[in-house]
Amino acid sequence: MDRDGKDRGQSDSAILQEKIIEQIRVGDLLPGEKLLSERAMAEFYDVSRGAVQYAMNRLVEQGYLYRRPGSGTFVKERNRSVMNLEYQNEVGNSGVTAMLKNAGARMSNRVLTCGRIQEPAFARKLQMPEGKEVYVLHRVRFANDEAFAVEYSAIPFDLFPDAEGVDFSKISLYDYMDARKHMPVAFNQRFKIIEASEREGGLLGLRRNEPVFHFEFSGYDRDGRAVEYTESYVRCDRTELRFNTRVR
Repeated sequence: MDRDGKDRGQSDSAILQEKIIEQIRVGDLLPGEKLLSERAMAEFYDVSRGAVQYAMNRLVEQGYLYRRPGSGTFVKERNRSVMNLEYQNEVGNSGVTAMLKNAGARMSNRVLTCGRIQEPAFARKLQMPEGKEVYVLHRVRFANDEAFAVEYSAIPFDLFPDAEGVDFSKISLYDYMDARKHMPVAFNQRFKIIEASEREGGLLGLRRNEPVFHFEFSGYDRDGRAVEYTESYVRCDRTELRFNTRVR
């Protein structure tokens, strides 16, 4: 196969993988359902058998499909205790709240502590003078009644002077920020895997030093002003992250 043909085959395979994943996600392909044969799929999608075979192999490796010798390829039953989160790395709100909503989770919160303080570290994160007050909100986030994340947020108190009167166990922080016309619309984000501390591990029902996802967000409103700094500690054993990237 020449280079153009190889590149075309890889592109066809990648497109086919995304189509099948999307069909599984929306329920067009159900757990246990048998897929078309590789020959029939190649004809249906107008791609080469090689592209279909490579796509099927990759989806089996990724846990979307499984093969039954002599019978064919089937959709694998997904682990319903694991959430598949779309982590958008270029546009859109990629906070834990948005990801949980996208995953269809039933959400609730337990507020650990909240209030206004003077904290130089938070002031720097929010690009504020050190003497300025911030409103801090520490919460345990629950997905389907299970502790899923511990989240520490700070917002500028001068932009949200009535935050102390809000019950954030019942009201979304972002709904509140949106109502005050300072909804974050642009984000700087960092992500890494770390060992759970005794505090976060205890709140999440984990043993100390078990791994957790650590997300760090700085959010900016439409005027470019820093309006949020948040750190989230998310259970790895209940989360599957999917990254959408583009090569330019």
